[in-house]
Amino acid sequence: MNTKLIAFLPVLTLSLFLPSIPVNATVKAGGVCIKAGSTSVASGYTYTCFKSGKKLVWGKGIKILSTSTPTPTPSGSGTMNQEGNGQSGGNSGNNSGQSAPTTVADVFGKDKCSGTSTELTAGIIDPAKVSYFLPLGVMTTSHITPIDHIYVYFPSNSGQPIEKPAGTYQVTSPAAGKIISVEDFAKSNGYPYADYRIVIAHSCNLFSVFIHVGKLTGAAAQIASQVGASGGWGGAVSVKSGEAIADDSERPNFDYSLFDGTKKLTGFANLKSYSEAETSKPWTADILEYLPNNLRGAYEAKFLSTASPIGGKIDWDKKGTAQGNWFVENTNGYRGLGNQGAAYDNHGKIAHGYWDTHLAIAPDAVDRNSTVFSIGDWEGCPCQFISKNSAVTGTSITASSGIIVVELIDFTFRTPAGAEVSRSEPTKGYVLYSNDNVVGLLALQVQSNGNMKVEKLPGKTDKSQFTGFSSAAKIYTH
Repeated sequence: MNTKLIAFLPVLTLSLFLPSIPVNATVKAGGVCIKAGSTSVASGYTYTCFKSGKKLVWGKGIKILSTSTPTPTPSGSGTMNQEGNGQSGGNSGNNSGQSAPTTVADVFGKDKCSGTSTELTAGIIDPAKVSYFLPLGVMTTSHITPIDHIYVYFPSNSGQPIEKPAGTYQVTSPAAGKIISVEDFAKSNGYPYADYRIVIAHSCNLFSVFIHVGKLTGAAAQIASQVGASGGWGGAVSVKSGEAIADDSERPNFDYSLFDGTKKLTGFANLKSYSEAETSKPWTADILEYLPNNLRGAYEAKFLSTASPIGGKIDWDKKGTAQGNWFVENTNGYRGLGNQGAAYDNHGKIAHGYWDTHLAIAPDAVDRNSTVFSIGDWEGCPCQFISKNSAVTGTSITASSGIIVVELIDFTFRTPAGAEVSRSEPTKGYVLYSNDNVVGLLALQVQSNGNMKVEKLPGKTDKSQFTGFSSAAKIYTH
């Protein structure tokens, strides 16, 4: 999710074949590494090698997701899923037939909220102190489908977060409301630093979710001592608009989601696929549409995206085409097969998680002219690629196209003028740039019933090597 989890930008998996790192090698942030894009796991953190100036160095270590079952939060405040947003029970519409929550208050706990307001009257952070915001819709590593929160990044040193004096980065409530749920990741996931997830009910229609913020402050400070041994807390603590709720100075960077129960997204082909996990997703809102006029411009200027909507988009499904979110048939939609936790081999490759059965074909969160092919299990790696032929997009592949074989290639970031951009310190309006190295083929066939037949062929570099679907092909559904 950010530098405190697994979706920090340098962790973009842009190399398919990851070199083995000797077990006795010293892997630490800032240490010398061998190949850009390679990863290694050490002491419970994943490190990614990237170019800094003329050197290759290990990026900031990213805490590996806990392999245990997420800790339930108290009744009425939702449960935790792998990505960290508030969720409630239900069944995956991909296979099950029971209905998803009918209101956003059902997701977060309608017994804890009051009122109907959908207005923000303050911001979540002083934008002058922010380096940049990543918009909704990022696809990176195991976050295969477009992510339903923004990323807040502070100034860094070659991508490494810079610890600041206490009080420097104050995270604030964007409207009056009640803190109804807190997850203490130091307790539930064993993080060696203050790290919290906070849910605020501004009303029964509007909810804020902060993920990976630091030490609780202000009215929220009293909650820290009330969190149980399992890391969960539920209750009702009032906060004012603009009031500081956390200090993110020690380990900067966090994630933020806004959910509006009056505006349900219309771009998902099958909402039932999110009824066992990510149940709040249909109400995901763009914060830029809610900020007061005196703040909107300053926030918008810090978003890396330049195409509308600047705040991002997550619902890209387009029926009858290959574009959108896909899940292997009969695998419970977004939830996946159930008990999969994040597992890592001894070369640092991520493997075998709930994301294994996910596939997304959608525009990049920043470079909307580039289509990302985001694959949950590419030889045990959740990876993102683009097509060698840029004319091949999700919407260009339809039922009438027949079988389309996509040549997948790695990509880097560049400015529109072609200058190289560090993935650890991206610039506004960056574009995805092909390295022309085909790493494999992806055979796709949109079927007349709206499903899609998919076969992955890692290591195949020529379309002629695909001679037809084999028994390895799988059916995906929205």
